[in-house]
Amino acid sequence: MTWIDLGNPTPRPSPLPYIPFEWPTGTTTQLSPPGVLELPNLVEVFNSRRSKRSFGLVDEKQLSNLLWLCCRIQGNIRADLGFPLSLRPCPSAGSIHPIHVVISLPEKPGWMRYDPLEHALVTLPDSYATSATARLNADSIVPSEAGVVLMFAAEPGKTFSKYADANSLVWRDAGVLLGYFSLAAHALRLSFCPLGVTGEPWAGQLDKQGRLVGVGLAIVGSCS
Repeated sequence: MTWIDLGNPTPRPSPLPYIPFEWPTGTTTQLSPPGVLELPNLVEVFNSRRSKRSFGLVDEKQLSNLLWLCCRIQGNIRADLGFPLSLRPCPSAGSIHPIHVVISLPEKPGWMRYDPLEHALVTLPDSYATSATARLNADSIVPSEAGVVLMFAAEPGKTFSKYADANSLVWRDAGVLLGYFSLAAHALRLSFCPLGVTGEPWAGQLDKQGRLVGVGLAIVGSCS
């Protein structure tokens, strides 16, 4: 077995201020916060969750509920890292949250970025080619059908600003976020399947300066 040593993360004595990637502007679709959600209890969710591989159309309300439960920003914290820390449902090393959720809808070309502060979807200009090839790659593993493809695009520079040897922290953040999506999707009665691929090279192609990297791909859809 070959094991790649990712190092042992430790907080830096002094942070290295980092200027975050500035996402391009695009058409914004404001999502509505959910009202009172009638969800099964946590024990039932844990006992019955399974990956599902049949994906119907997801409406805007269902997608909004999923994103709201997993990764909306509930509050910001000032920090000396060059960007604010944030409080969200999902935990993250140092409250940094370096992973962006990028979405490919079956009925719309291109990628859309989830804005966790505004709870909105923002189209990414000129991203049709990367979205189309990512969906084709996903389809070669598990047919996405009418489902939504989720890509996790990490910005490792944010985590490295606070921690030395931060590689494993970014990957652990990705795994935790994927687990949250898996449980939340099941609670919302949606089909969900994480894929083994990372989302590269498509995530990296969203920033020509190389600040983004793919750390996960998944498909979510309504249950047929």
